[in-house]
Amino acid sequence: MRLLVCTTEYFPHGAGIANVVYNVVQQLKERGIECTVCSPKGPDIRLGNWPLIEKAGVVGLLNYWYRVSRYFRDSDYDAVWLQNPFIIANNPFKRCLVTMHSTYSGSSDLGVGNLPFHLYESVVARIERSCLTRMPPTTLFTGVGQPVREELERIGIAQDRIFYIPNGVNVRQFHPSPDKKALRRRFGIPEEGLILLSVGRLIPAKQPFTLIEVFSHLEEQRGDLTLCIAGGGELLEAAKSLAERLGVRNVLFLGNVDHARDLPDLYACADYYIMTSKYEGGMPPLTLAEAMASGLPCIVSGIPNLGIVRDADAGTAIDFEDAERAGDEILRYLDERHSDHAANARRYAVERLDWEVLSGRYARTLEHLIACEP
Repeated sequence: MRLLVCTTEYFPHGAGIANVVYNVVQQLKERGIECTVCSPKGPDIRLGNWPLIEKAGVVGLLNYWYRVSRYFRDSDYDAVWLQNPFIIANNPFKRCLVTMHSTYSGSSDLGVGNLPFHLYESVVARIERSCLTRMPPTTLFTGVGQPVREELERIGIAQDRIFYIPNGVNVRQFHPSPDKKALRRRFGIPEEGLILLSVGRLIPAKQPFTLIEVFSHLEEQRGDLTLCIAGGGELLEAAKSLAERLGVRNVLFLGNVDHARDLPDLYACADYYIMTSKYEGGMPPLTLAEAMASGLPCIVSGIPNLGIVRDADAGTAIDFEDAERAGDEILRYLDERHSDHAANARRYAVERLDWEVLSGRYARTLEHLIACEP
C-alpha cells in the first residue's frame, strides 16, 4: 500500500498531532506500508509555512491545505491519511482517511477561553464544518476520543463513517523507575516529599489557573507537596504571576521539556499526575496515556475524555469548579495511598494503549477504505 500522510505538524516539530502521526507511521512502516509524509517541516515533502501556522493560526492552516490540494494528484497513492484537514475546495483525493484530534466545534460549544478567543473559535468552527462536510462521500473518519466522534456527528458526518481509535503511548519508552531520587536530582526537583506533575501547553482549555489555585489550597494543608508544571503556552507567564500573587512556594515551572530525551524520566520521578482540563480532544490525551504507562496514579477532572482513569481504576476524578473543595478531595485521596492505582495504570496502558496495537486498527481501517472504493 502506498500511503500519503498530510499533517500540519510531525515529530520532532509540533506537539500532540505530531506525536500521534509519527508513532503510527513508524508502526505502519513495520507492517510493510509505504508511507510518504507531507508537512511544513517534512520529512518527505515540505509544503506550507510553519512560522505562519504558529503566528496566524487558521490562516497558516488554510495556506498549508491549499498547497496540498494543488500539489498532489489522487492517482499517486492508494490512500491518503489527513490530520484535521482544512481543504475548502478542489480536494484531489477520493480515498481519504481523516483523523480528527479535536474539533473547533467542540471547544467552541464549551465556551473555552475569553470572549475574543471564543469568537475566533466560533468562526473557525464554521470553516471546519464546511471543510469536513464537503469531503468525498467515500471518506472515512477516525476520532481520537468518543466526544470527537459525537462532535463529528453534530457537524453532519454520518455515524457509520466515523471510527474511534484512541491516543496511544510507547510503553517501552514510558515506564516506571525504581530510582525516583536520582531522576529528581536531574531536574532540580526535591528528592523528598510527593511530586504532583502536570504536562502540556498552558492554554485556556487546560485551566492552568485552576491548577495553581487548587495547589495553593493543598500547600496550606500539607508542606510535603511539590507541583511540577512542564510545558509552555500562552498562559505560562500569567500562571507564574498568579502563583506569585497567591504566595505558592512549592511550584516549579519547567517550561518545554524534550519529549524523547527528558519527558519519560520526568514522569518516572513523579508520584501523581494531575489534569484540570475543561476540554480535551484525545481520549485519552497523550500526556495522560504517557503518565499511565509511567505507572502514575492520576488526579483528573470529570470530563468524558478522562474517564479512562475511572475505567482503569487508576486514580480519581475531581470537580475543579470549587478550588477549596477540590483541594480537600485531593488531600483525602493522597491520604488513602492507593498503591494499586499505579499498577492498574501501567497495566491498562500496556494492554490497550500500546502504539503497536493501535497501528493495527489504523491499518485495517485503511484496508477497508481501499476495499470499499466503488
